[in-house]
Amino acid sequence: MVPNLRKSVNLGGSSFFRTMAEPTLQEVFGSNATQTATTITINKSDLAIVGLTASATNTAESLITALTLMASRSLTETNRASDTANRNVTLSYNGQDLIDQGTAGYFRRDIYSLLLYKTTALQTVNPNDY
Repeated sequence: MVPNLRKSVNLGGSSFFRTMAEPTLQEVFGSNATQTATTITINKSDLAIVGLTASATNTAESLITALTLMASRSLTETNRASDTANRNVTLSYNGQDLIDQGTAGYFRRDIYSLLLYKTTALQTVNPNDY
């Protein structure tokens, strides 16, 4: 069965259909995100909404954390559920815990899950695979 990619939208008594689309770079990485065939540009100022203070010396870890926080705002299970044909990635916060690092003390761990969805059929167990 082919999924219905049209969504009815009611505009004051009249409705029309629109085709759903994959999340845009701007939805995931901020309003100024752009790309070419060889580069992707994400403005650090767009990441201020998730707490990044932009500087010339941001660490790689602070940038990946800001990108994770930013992407998790739009790559939600709820958004995917509304358009499973076009939304194939979710990024979800799964809570935090404390881990004992011995003499270094306790560290809080914030846990995120990146899920990648691909249309496929479930396979049966084939003993020849093992």
